[in-house]
Amino acid sequence: MGFLKELGQFAGEVTGKVLGGTVRVAGELTGSPFIKEIGNGVEKATINTGKTVGQLASGTYDMASGVIRKDSTALDAGLADIGGAVSNTAKGVVVSAKYVYNGGKDVVVGMKDEDMERVKFGAKNLIAAAAVTTLAVGLVEVVDGVDSMDSAAESVDNTITHDVAPH
Repeated sequence: MGFLKELGQFAGEVTGKVLGGTVRVAGELTGSPFIKEIGNGVEKATINTGKTVGQLASGTYDMASGVIRKDSTALDAGLADIGGAVSNTAKGVVVSAKYVYNGGKDVVVGMKDEDMERVKFGAKNLIAAAAVTTLAVGLVEVVDGVDSMDSAAESVDNTITHDVAPH
């Protein structure tokens, strides 16, 4: 279902521009190109997350529709979308892992060689990776957390009964 893909991408773009733009403004106000760079990373990561969520939702819908209607074309399209979403996620994890590995390696080698510039460069990359991941992934967790709290609140039995004997 193309509508879900478009909705996911739109939501990712809007959210990415708001979050990334906010961080970029903070970078502008502080005069820090590093913070602006983090804002760009947050925007790109959030847009990609929106695309992936939309692709996954579309694939799930198409797959379920294909199973219910016994339509192999819809089922295949759904499986292809889900496979694409999983593939994009895996690629993102690999890229992030390489970034963290290289940053960590720069810190360790820089300390060993007493090269403070390399230590700073590596630390900067680690901080950027952590910030982008925290802001982009944290947003998804916050949205999921609100949904989870709502559903948890609905399922909690708030009836309290006590047998208390007067003294």
